[in-house]
Amino acid sequence: MTIAATTTASQQPVIHPGAESGSSAPALVVEDLRKYYPVGGALFRKATSFIHAVDGVSFQVARGESLGLVGESGCGKTTTAKMLVKLIEPTDGKIVVRDRHEQMVDLATLGGRDTKLFRRSAQMIYQDPYESLNPRRTVFDTIAEPLVVQGIGSLHDRESRVGRMMSQVGLTPIGNYMFRFPHELSGGQRQRVAIARALILEPTLVVADEPTSMLDVSVRSNIMQLMLDMRERLNATFVYITHDVAVARYMCDRIAVMYLGKIIEIGRTEDILEHPIHPYTRALISAVPVPDPGFVRPKVDIKGGIARPVDPPKRCRFYDRCPLASKVCEDNDHPPLTPRDGDRLVACYNA
Repeated sequence: MTIAATTTASQQPVIHPGAESGSSAPALVVEDLRKYYPVGGALFRKATSFIHAVDGVSFQVARGESLGLVGESGCGKTTTAKMLVKLIEPTDGKIVVRDRHEQMVDLATLGGRDTKLFRRSAQMIYQDPYESLNPRRTVFDTIAEPLVVQGIGSLHDRESRVGRMMSQVGLTPIGNYMFRFPHELSGGQRQRVAIARALILEPTLVVADEPTSMLDVSVRSNIMQLMLDMRERLNATFVYITHDVAVARYMCDRIAVMYLGKIIEIGRTEDILEHPIHPYTRALISAVPVPDPGFVRPKVDIKGGIARPVDPPKRCRFYDRCPLASKVCEDNDHPPLTPRDGDRLVACYNA
């Protein structure tokens, strides 16, 4: 585990778990990442309240590793994902990505031309294959678009590369799919097109935002196995966004559990799923169905619903729902991630 030399706004060290997993040189470094959205402002009135969508998130991911960001809707997973590929700009914090030339690139320093080059190294797979594809573009046009934008290859070269990628993602026979439109494809086929489009440039970082949640159960396992195969072939770093703990177990080496813009537990997937420490992590895992009608899961005692992320109080974000809440949780800032059980980090005063 490494501790960065920089400090957060609360003057606590930024802890980066994961550098010891796989490669000693991380492919992605996130430090104290924040994204606030103003609320209630007007043309001549400055906003005084803010939605804390992402609030002080830090982690590292090694080359070839897969990290899952897990949590319920509204916890900040997708906002984090979009900042990692520079689709939205952070309010504060630092994102450093290892590009295809093995150089560490600080996204905050990238201008227009450099951002375009950065797209060769980082791509995103979106959640909804019915909305992420242009209905007026054929399969070939869709998959070849990154090559066209980056000015890579002649038309003949692009046809060859698109054909190879279609074969790798299972869109065969190639001639049957090359010039079809999205409305002529099933949901699973559309998502294969979206995956092919994201991987045609052979990126070093792939951010997948719940890529199987809109698909039928019968095709989910095929798409997940396809992504695992492509990750191994490219030795790419994957950040996988999901609310499904079972999917995270299948896809990810480590998982980071998010709640109200904060990471509250992070560690190796099996360690967290077998022995969750944070009360929210235990509640999240308790919601996973078990295919055994005789199994009785212990009740997890959490209260109420998720709080509003508008100007949250300085105390622990989980305080209002936590069965372990005490005076120390109310009187202090949100707890920092502290080491537990080896590689595990947990943000809780009492767990």
